[in-house]
Amino acid sequence: MLITLEEIGQRLRWARESRQITQEAAGAVLGLQRSAISLMESGQRQVSTLELTHLADLYGRPVEWFVNPNSPIEQEDPVVALFRAEPGLQSEVVQKQARRCLRLLREGASLRRLTGDRAAVSLPRYELPNPRSAGQAIAQGQLVAEQERRRLDLGQAPVKVPETLAHQNIWTAALPLPDEISGLFLSSPDFGMAILANLTQAPVRRRFSFAHEHGHALMDRDEPATVTSAHNAKTRTEQRANAFAAAFLMPEEGVRDFLYNLGKGRGTRREEAAVDAVTEEGIQGQLRSPARSQNVTYADVALLAWHFEVSYAAAVWRLRGLNLVSQEQAEALLEQTEEAKRYLRTVKASSDVEDSEDEEHWDHELDWQILSLALEAWWREEISQGRLLEVGRLLDIDDETILDLAE
Repeated sequence: MLITLEEIGQRLRWARESRQITQEAAGAVLGLQRSAISLMESGQRQVSTLELTHLADLYGRPVEWFVNPNSPIEQEDPVVALFRAEPGLQSEVVQKQARRCLRLLREGASLRRLTGDRAAVSLPRYELPNPRSAGQAIAQGQLVAEQERRRLDLGQAPVKVPETLAHQNIWTAALPLPDEISGLFLSSPDFGMAILANLTQAPVRRRFSFAHEHGHALMDRDEPATVTSAHNAKTRTEQRANAFAAAFLMPEEGVRDFLYNLGKGRGTRREEAAVDAVTEEGIQGQLRSPARSQNVTYADVALLAWHFEVSYAAAVWRLRGLNLVSQEQAEALLEQTEEAKRYLRTVKASSDVEDSEDEEHWDHELDWQILSLALEAWWREEISQGRLLEVGRLLDIDDETILDLAE
């Protein structure tokens, strides 16, 4: 059965209004008056193939949808259905922000098509079996993260997650979501793929959410939309995405190198060997680190978290996952979260002035390095409290603050 001009016009009008595009705007794309669009939508004017192609691009619909009478005219977008069905997304504020965001995504995709920039998603798909245990989920996530860092040639350095996603033609945005929701992954023929993170989260947690949803895009994109919330945190796919995010943001070799640069992570005893230049016989010996010098402190973890732009808790658990700290040490470090935050606030008090024209603060990098060394020496009982206070005063840190950090 052939579709009639009236039915094509009805579809044109429905598609235009669903995108909140005026007849004037649609006419401008085709170089026509508003009245021409009105005649098309009422079935009184023939629509050429070229005109229909341009309008389909503008409205974010395939041409076939306009000319196939069997295509349902009001098929609900699964993304829209998600926002309607998910209890955590029911507030008026969230709905308003979500509608605006979805409209922007569709407008962006439409503009890509109109400008000839079709920007197909270049993200690979990892076909993985459903993990049967938390261990298998973690192993899968870490393996994919390692492969992705190699594919993207990221080395061991910190990664700019939104920029990395944008380079792969994935939309990213932040919305004010309920506290129990950290992010969403969306996939739609209208706009491609998008990752939304909770705007109310701290920046480091938001970066982790972007990376987490990146994992879903790589490993779980059969679903048109997924929500990451407190309610599904213990599912295997969520655990896998968490493992991906941790390994993607904090690569193993990068973490180890960072600790090595702090003089940590080498073990208390190391075997050393060399060759004699005359006899070519082996020379062997053992090197022992000073007492407590290999203990990973909350300051070390705080600096690690700052370096890779993740939360303190995420850094602790990454160290635990790499067996660089024991379970007991990890629990002790997590109990020192507030101390770590105070330490970072002190460190950042200098680094926050990096955009200032005041040349007195050029050495803020040196400041935090000296602070780190002073605290380390204090914890090893290599300097007195008086010496610690002297260093603090040199760094413009009041006595109470540096003692709080030390204790």
